[in-house]
Amino acid sequence: MIIMNFRQLVTFVGIYEEGSFNRAAVRLHATQSGLSMQMKQLEASLGMPLFERSARGVTPTYSGQRLYETAVDILRRLDVAEAELRNLSGTISGPVRIGLMPTFTRGVLAPAINRFIVDHPNVDVTVVEAYSAALMDRLAEGEADFVVVPQDGGRTGMRSRRLGTDREFLVCRPGGAIPHLAPVRLADITPLHLVLPAKGNARRDQLDDFIAAKGLEVGKIIDMDAMFATLELVATSDYATVLPATICRKDIEGRDRWLHPIIGPELTVNYVVMEPASKSMSAAATAFLRYLEEEYLRADEEWTTLIGPPEANQII
Repeated sequence: MIIMNFRQLVTFVGIYEEGSFNRAAVRLHATQSGLSMQMKQLEASLGMPLFERSARGVTPTYSGQRLYETAVDILRRLDVAEAELRNLSGTISGPVRIGLMPTFTRGVLAPAINRFIVDHPNVDVTVVEAYSAALMDRLAEGEADFVVVPQDGGRTGMRSRRLGTDREFLVCRPGGAIPHLAPVRLADITPLHLVLPAKGNARRDQLDDFIAAKGLEVGKIIDMDAMFATLELVATSDYATVLPATICRKDIEGRDRWLHPIIGPELTVNYVVMEPASKSMSAAATAFLRYLEEEYLRADEEWTTLIGPPEANQII
């Protein structure tokens, strides 16, 4: 009879998702030798190897791939059972740790969290702001219950679900030839001096692809992984930037910055909620996400009321 214990399953999943005993040891706060011993015991019990070892890390065998699917499901079911028992009291409490991009911290976080802490005073909320790569690292390391990031290829061990789609704006200082909130074609603005996230950022990759595909003439580009500095710079210089509508919510009136929906073609960004595949989201995290989604949808409705749905943005 084969016996697998909980610790072995957690260890196996960690090694599988990290692709390395060393990285898994860091993630699980364990020693590499301890993880290696547990895997040897599990493989001996099963009578088959689960990983192929090499100097570059580990690669799961076919048996390892099959076990991973089952192990993730088992761990998630156990997490669900634990959460259900904790929630029997009917009161939502405990910690919730969220990772958000500047788009959401500036655009929707404050009203969402204000409502949440009134309705759920027994929940301790921690919010970390970072760009997508750093947020995904925190999630992989178990430092967040969920994160909101632009949609991409994802990572092993993560589950995702769609949150929404944002239209992109060209953001510049007030007083230009094109009125505030009037749509623009980037091809009509030459040369185009931009402040953009540094290369390697998911948004920068998307914008570079868009610029190349449309053959846009771009003048100077300043790499800047600092959102507040970006907003200040475009408000006081000839540089512009490209930002999602959600983060531009506070600039609707056009006092400090003018906004121009990008058309011909339209440029959009898709958001997803990412969470660990082997864990069940806690009641506190689920509730907070609901408030965040409601505020995001409220912001989207504000833009639709103000400038119409995306297909309505046409230059006449």
